[in-house]
Amino acid sequence: MKKILISCATGALLTLLVVATYQTVQHVNSIAPASTETVTPQLKPLAVNPSWVKQGTPNFRATEFFKSSDGKTSSGIFECDASTFEWHYQLDEAIYVLDGGVELDYQGKRFTLKAGDSAFFRAGTTATWHVPSHIRKTWTLYDAGKVPRTFAKVSN
Repeated sequence: MKKILISCATGALLTLLVVATYQTVQHVNSIAPASTETVTPQLKPLAVNPSWVKQGTPNFRATEFFKSSDGKTSSGIFECDASTFEWHYQLDEAIYVLDGGVELDYQGKRFTLKAGDSAFFRAGTTATWHVPSHIRKTWTLYDAGKVPRTFAKVSN
């Protein structure tokens, strides 16, 4: 019995070592180079499902300026003009408002975000955005994966 336990433990440790080595090689081979100069992200038109727009002409613009080597995390800048629209979150998203503001209806609450404010939205939820004039924000998306998202739904 002791030999079986030692064999199982050794197998588990070797498996963890192989996985860690694979992840390290993937990271080293796909990580972006460190910045050596200033880069100004250029916003591009962002296509959004037209049924999400409830009022106005949002003129969505965005650009991604970072993506992690494993593809699970990305960051960027988003802006739009005066409008009301729904946003359906496929991934966890943290935002920080740079300019302008928004009134949000989210999870049964209504609140306002202005420059300097931040908020977090969970994957699988929907928010209604009321942008009075414009908003410019940074975003960070995180893909926890299907299993963690499923457990997060169950625990709430």
